[in-house]
Amino acid sequence: MMRRSWVWGVSFLIACSLPSGGHAAESAPASNVEPALQKLANELADQSQPLAHRLEIVRAFAGWGTPQVRAPLVATLKDPAPELREAAAQALAWPGNREAIAPLRERFDAQSETLTVKAAAIGSLGVIGDPSVRPLLVAASQHPDAGVRQGALWGLALGPLVDPADRTSYLIRLAGDRALDGLFRCDAIRALVAVNEDRVVDALMRILESEPRLTIALPEGKPTEAQLMDLRRVQSRDVSAWAAGALGELRSKRAVPLLLKTADDPRDLFLRLMSVQALIILEASEARPVFIGRLEDPVADIRMAALVGLRKVGDRSAIAPVLARLSDESPEVRAQAVMTVASLGDATVRPPLEALQRTETASNVLSVLDDALATLPR
Repeated sequence: MMRRSWVWGVSFLIACSLPSGGHAAESAPASNVEPALQKLANELADQSQPLAHRLEIVRAFAGWGTPQVRAPLVATLKDPAPELREAAAQALAWPGNREAIAPLRERFDAQSETLTVKAAAIGSLGVIGDPSVRPLLVAASQHPDAGVRQGALWGLALGPLVDPADRTSYLIRLAGDRALDGLFRCDAIRALVAVNEDRVVDALMRILESEPRLTIALPEGKPTEAQLMDLRRVQSRDVSAWAAGALGELRSKRAVPLLLKTADDPRDLFLRLMSVQALIILEASEARPVFIGRLEDPVADIRMAALVGLRKVGDRSAIAPVLARLSDESPEVRAQAVMTVASLGDATVRPPLEALQRTETASNVLSVLDDALATLPR
C-alpha cells in the first residue's frame, strides 16, 4: 500500500509541475522531479517489481506525456508482459511524438504481438498524427480485430489525420461498426450531423433500424449519484438514440416513419426522448398520435417533449389530453401543459386554467399561468 501511495504521489508531483496550459514544455529546466522520474524509470525496468506497481508507473508516465518519459516507455514496449507493452503503447500517445513512431510500428508489425498491443499501438499512432502513418491507418481500418479497427478509424475520422476528402466515409464506417465502443460510434454520429448528404441519412437510418436496442429506464425512487453516473454512461453509448437525434438535426423527412416507431420504444427512454425531439424538429403532423401517447410516459422530460410537439403541430383536437397534464406530478410538465393549452385553446380553456391558478404552488407554473390567462380571450 505504501508503494502504491508513493507512485501516485509522484504522479501528483509531476502534475503539479506542469504549466497551466497542459503538458510541460520540452525546454523546462530540470528540477527535483527529474530524480523522481529516473527512480520510477528504474523501477519500471526492474522485472522483479510487482506487475501492478510497474503498470502504475506507466500510467503516471502517461499523465506526464513528454520526451522525459519517452525512453522508458519505448523500452517497456519490449517487456515480456503484454499488459505492460499495451499500457506503454497507450502512454506514448501524445501529439507530435514522432520519435515513438518507429517503435510503435514495430509492435504493430510484429507477427507474434498480441492484438491488444497492436490496437494500442495503432491508436497511439493516430493520436501522434504524423502524415507518414496515414497509409498504415488506412490499411488497419480494415483489420479483422475490432480494437485495431477502432484505433485506426478514430485517427482517420475524428483525430489529427482527418482528410476532408474521405472523412465522411470513415465517419460512416465508425458509426456503423457494431463491434466498436458505442462512445466512439456516438462521437462519429454527432460529427455526421454537419454533413448533409443522402448517404449520411441512409447510414443513420440503417443504424436506427437495425441496431440492437438498449434497456435504459429510470431507477425507482430518487436516483443515487452512482445511478445517475451509470445512466449517463449508458446514454453516451446509446447509438440508436444518437442516430435518431441526428436524423432530426439533418431535417430528414424520410426518417419520419422510422422515428414514429422508435418514439414508442418500450425499453429505452433515451431513444424515445431523442425520437420525439426529432419529430418536433421535423414538424411531423403524423406524429400527433405518438405525442398524445407519450403524454403518459413515465419520464417527465418525454411528457414535456410530447406537449411541445402537440403545440408545434397545432392540433386543437389534442386539447383534452393536454388538459389532463395540468395535474401532472411534475411542475415542469404542468407549466408546459399550460403553455400548450394556451397555444391551442380559446376562451373555453380559461376555467381549468383559473382552477389550477387557485391551487398551484409552484412559482414556474404560476408564472406561465399569468401569461396564459392574460392572452386568452374571455
